[in-house]
Amino acid sequence: MQYDPIAGWTADQVREADVLLVRTTNPVNSTTLPENSRVRFVATASAGRDHLDEAWLNRLGITVADAKGSNARSVAEYVAVAVLSACEALEIPPSELTAGVVGAGFTGSAAADLLEKIGVGCKRYDPPRQERELESSRDSGSGSSLEQPPSDPSYHTSFRADSRSDSRSDSQPSSQPSSQPDFRSAFRSASLEEVLGCDILTLHVPLEHNGPHATRHWLDEHKLATVPKTLVINASRGGVMDEGALLAAQQRGIVRMFACDVWENEPVFSDTTAISASLATPHIAGYSIQAKRNASEMMCTALHRFLGLNNPEPATEEPQYEALPDRRTTLRDVLGRLHPVFSYDSSLRQLIGMPDRTKGPAFLRLRQDMPLRNEFQEIGLDPEMLDRHPVLNTLGFRATQTGTS
Repeated sequence: MQYDPIAGWTADQVREADVLLVRTTNPVNSTTLPENSRVRFVATASAGRDHLDEAWLNRLGITVADAKGSNARSVAEYVAVAVLSACEALEIPPSELTAGVVGAGFTGSAAADLLEKIGVGCKRYDPPRQERELESSRDSGSGSSLEQPPSDPSYHTSFRADSRSDSRSDSQPSSQPSSQPDFRSAFRSASLEEVLGCDILTLHVPLEHNGPHATRHWLDEHKLATVPKTLVINASRGGVMDEGALLAAQQRGIVRMFACDVWENEPVFSDTTAISASLATPHIAGYSIQAKRNASEMMCTALHRFLGLNNPEPATEEPQYEALPDRRTTLRDVLGRLHPVFSYDSSLRQLIGMPDRTKGPAFLRLRQDMPLRNEFQEIGLDPEMLDRHPVLNTLGFRATQTGTS
């Protein structure tokens, strides 16, 4: 049974359902999923779970699955486009900038990897991941190579606002065998001071309101008062960043530019924040054809596992090739044709000034109705265009001899 993802499901639908598949726009709690339903499995086509009342679902004995990592590459490309656009506007080469990547899970790691490929030096900050992996190494009694996020789809990263990481060991590997665990291969977080000292801050963490690793308003007035920032990017959850503190920092000249894909009180975003942003988009950083397919396949796999069924083989599709008629265009124009980020920005700004009762639904419709894009590695371009803008090769675009779709 299908339902409008913005309006949600009806009482009759959820009462008769055994399985509920949702998106980030659908809160699942005691109001939307009453106690008398037949539902025993809930899956969300998203990395985040903050729209799910997991305490309530646990009480009902309902199994929960998500799609962590499904849109990591898509978000990384959004971050790269935001950075390259800012560099062109400010006439700063990417190689002269450093980025503090806050959260080193699937998405943060993908963003850092892509930024490093285009020349931006990155500091990865995730003390809880460091703690988990060191503890895991101790428990296993041996070192493990964990420089990349684990494949476990339940993995996620968050941390407290005042975290400090342990310093990296400078000792060299011993040539003698040892019965002690080797912790050098586990992930090592940068210090908070190192990350806040970067030119760029990009946020990639879940929204945690409580607990030792709460992230609500992690980026606050105190952290923004340290070192001037060329660019701040929030493509995680709106509440991770204190928008009031960000605007104050911009007014004082501490933050030059910022990009917002997620918003406090979303979908009713702040007009003031949107007007002041260099890039304002409606929570679409993770939107791509490939990310949607990944999320769907992950939900199907989890559902089939829950039901004890064999998983169907996923469909395959050929890569797409796109021709750009004007080869003299700037890099920003090229990226704007290949990634609809600037179209999203223009469309969101048309919602500024709307009353809240119409702005929220319009924001959600914008997310739903805009066409999905292909990720960069699925797009082929004319070799002459790749030669004119070498960074396009680094971003993953392919060369095609025809340049036609």
